[in-house]
Amino acid sequence: MLPWGKSRLAAAILVLGSVLATAQPVQAQLPADVSFTGAGGITLHGTIFRPGGPAKSAIVLQGGSDWRTRDNLRVQAEMFTRLGVTTLVYDRRTSGYSKTQRDYGVLADDLISAVHALRAQSGAKDIGVWGVSEGAWVAPLAATRTADISYVITVGGSGMGGARQTSWYWGNVLRHQGISGSLLTTLPVRGTRFAIGAGWFPEADYDPVPVLRRLNQPILALWGDLDINHAPVESSRIFADALTANPNHTIRFVAGGGPDLYATSDAGFDRLPQVVPGYPAAVGEWLADRQGVHVDAAPVAQRPTEALRPLAWWESVAAQGIALALLLGGFVVGGVVSLVRRRGTRSSRWLAGWGTATVAGFAGMLGWAQMSGMKNLGPVLAGRPLAWLTLQALAVATVAALAITVAGLRKPERRRGTIAPLAAGLVFVPWAVYWGLLLP
Repeated sequence: MLPWGKSRLAAAILVLGSVLATAQPVQAQLPADVSFTGAGGITLHGTIFRPGGPAKSAIVLQGGSDWRTRDNLRVQAEMFTRLGVTTLVYDRRTSGYSKTQRDYGVLADDLISAVHALRAQSGAKDIGVWGVSEGAWVAPLAATRTADISYVITVGGSGMGGARQTSWYWGNVLRHQGISGSLLTTLPVRGTRFAIGAGWFPEADYDPVPVLRRLNQPILALWGDLDINHAPVESSRIFADALTANPNHTIRFVAGGGPDLYATSDAGFDRLPQVVPGYPAAVGEWLADRQGVHVDAAPVAQRPTEALRPLAWWESVAAQGIALALLLGGFVVGGVVSLVRRRGTRSSRWLAGWGTATVAGFAGMLGWAQMSGMKNLGPVLAGRPLAWLTLQALAVATVAALAITVAGLRKPERRRGTIAPLAAGLVFVPWAVYWGLLLP
């Protein structure tokens, strides 16, 4: 590993200069709007932020999956401008990108087009790219496609596929709410695997390593030590290993930084509206001298991520769909027939009612958890949200009603009207075990 800087004196001068630059920010010029042509001929719109004095460099910013417009990156643009860097931010394309569709190659070509637009508007020759979260994959990819990009800065880059990283993050969110037990497998692991199988998770297994190995430009890869989203300890190790052949790469952790290096008051589980104080200084120091290799040791220990196995045939979307149809069909149809035609037994009617409530409630909770990012699941008792405890109680009641119904089959007069809910109940038991409803 090469030393950070060329000498202690030079390093001290660089740090002092960066601190002074941060303490006395350059007065920025008024932002200027710009339009340019992205991949596939689509027109993209952005804004250029210029420092008041001579620019030290120029950079284009690439957001993550929650980035939609240039306003989402204004905090970062203003930070770079205060560091004396001309900065372009732009609105993400609305065509060819959605929650279920994206192509990082297309986004990389958009980013390259933005670099060319910034060069044409500013005359800058030293232009870098910055990417956060998902953008931390796009920025290096763009740099491998053109020599017009001078350097790369990534923030919160994940070293593993998005699905695996998201599963790890969701597990952190659940644990932070005090949740334990089977729900830690049901929601972040099995729920994510099901989403992948259903095609709801685009680029789920994207591997950034091959791109990082091809990268020749200097790169600064940053994570916050309180980043609970991007598995920074594991990701930083993967980045460092992939960049071994690059003579100018820096891996750094910023103290107190949450996901995307925003400040946080809750150990990374909230986001304050400003970046963490050490972030601008770290960038300023590196921009002053991008040479050599520096790799920070991980400052914290973190739970490792978990590989997500492909769905087995009995876990597949088709199998789950058939099971759901049998469950709702048997419970609902059986319940209606029992009520209208007065067939079946009291236990079979309870079986149909409780079974329907459990299945419908579980589907609703799974959908809500996915849409909310596993947040706000309600009050927690004994390591379980009350909604989950209720579903587990209903599942136990359903199994009890199934057992009573089966026991009553010895009397022929009790068999009429029980076949549909009984068949659904037999499917229900393994289904409920799989999804954790009958597990602690």
